[in-house]
Parts: sequence; structure tokens; C-alpha cells
Amino acid sequence: MATRAWLITGCSSGFGRALAGLLLERGERVIATARNPDTLADLVAPHGDRGMAVRLDITRGEDIAAALAAANARFGEIDVLVNNAGYGAIAVTEDAEPASARALMETNYFGTLAMIQAVLPAMRRRRSGQIVNIGSVAGLIGFPALGNYCASKFAVEGLSESLAKEMKPHGVHVTVVELGPFATEFTRSMQFAMPDAAAYDMAALSVEAGNSHWGAGEDPRLGAAALVAALADPEPPVHLILGQDGLDVVDLHDRRRQAERSRWRGLGTLADAD
Repeated sequence: MATRAWLITGCSSGFGRALAGLLLERGERVIATARNPDTLADLVAPHGDRGMAVRLDITRGEDIAAALAAANARFGEIDVLVNNAGYGAIAVTEDAEPASARALMETNYFGTLAMIQAVLPAMRRRRSGQIVNIGSVAGLIGFPALGNYCASKFAVEGLSESLAKEMKPHGVHVTVVELGPFATEFTRSMQFAMPDAAAYDMAALSVEAGNSHWGAGEDPRLGAAALVAALADPEPPVHLILGQDGLDVVDLHDRRRQAERSRWRGLGTLADAD
């Protein structure tokens, strides 16, 4: 079976690193990227010419151009783009710094958009390819103290759905992956602004949101294996929730939204407006 060339952003740790390692072990060709490619040396070195480590800050256009040039020189065109790079921040909305919100959007949304725009023309012309955007269940649910992070991931959800519809006639598949909690450094590396304890009962808010019981999270290698299996399907999903806790919390909020929609349907249809 012919191997594919995968470009994965944000491979220095976490889900991106787990996915890159799994693909390399399975014989795929991988362009693993990070702002500091030295962190990737041990990941790609055992796999010879099938793996390469490339410097990439997805908020810098010159980095994107250089990374694609290096990837194309080694492997030819990119078959699968995995937009994994991103970060989070914890703060209640009234305390969130505008600069922090803009920076989150610059990386999580605009960096993802820039990567898509860089690879999409070639995929569309040859009528093949896959774009995978690593999102979060926080792109489906507004969790307390994660408003700006959720906003950035909601944006990725909307972008992914629109892109999937645009690309379907051109043979390019688009999948947005909604991760639940996984055992990575992601949460511990989040920027954190402590809310006023007298004003905000964060424990009670988390219980209400349904994520108070989350522990260390799932094994990222199991999540990576599930993702690869889904992407191998001739008709891969547009949306893929990974992790039992993620599935459970989305189901909870889907039920709440359906109940609310049913309650207010009369006004929504304007039948009861008078």
C-alpha cells in the first residue's frame, strides 16, 4: 500500500506527538513541526528518510512557506494536513485580557486558516487530500472560565463545516476532531488567571458544566489510533468526538439544548410572538 505524506503541526508534545509517532511506526511519511524542531529529533531520527522535523510557527507566513517548501522537496505534495498546534487559557470572561483573547485566536483560528490556505490549492487541483483540524469538545460547549479558548475552537468548528461542504465536490475530505480530556501537558500548560473566589464558585460551575470529574484523561496514542482508523474510511467523518468523557459531556449538553429548543419553539417560529 502506498504511504501518504502527513504534515502535522504542534508535534513537540501531546496529541500531535502521539499521532506523528504512531504514523511513523506504521510506515507513513511524516513532516513533524514545532516552533523548536530540536524537540522532535528523537521522534523522527529512528525512522530515516520517512520522518523530518521542521521549524514552524503557524502565526508566521514565512515559516509556513519555508515548511511547505522543505516538505515538498522531500516528499512531494502533502496528502494530509493535521492542524494540531494550539494552546489554551483559563480565565472568567470579565477577567480575560483582550490581548490574550486576540493571541488565542491568532494561533488557534488564524494559524489554522493560514495552513489550510497554504495546502488547499494543490489538493483541490489534484482532487485528493485530507485536512484534519484538531478541535475540542470546548468547540461544542461553552465551559466556564474557558470562554476565549472555547470561542477559538467554536471558530474552528464553523470553518471546518464550511470547508467540508466547499471541498466535497473536489474530492478533498475535511474532519474536525473534538477531543475530550487526554493525558497530555495541554491543561497544565494553559495560561491561568485566578478568578475572584468570592464571586465565582468554580467547583459548582464545573459540576453544572459536566466536566468536574475529569481526571488525567485518555491515552493520546489510543486517540491517535482511533483518528487514523477514521481517516482511512472512504467516507471519513466531518465531526469526530474522541474519548468517553468527551462523548458523555457532549451528549449531556445536546440533551439540554434539545429540551431548551423544544420549550421555546413556539416563540422561535414566531407563532406565539403576540
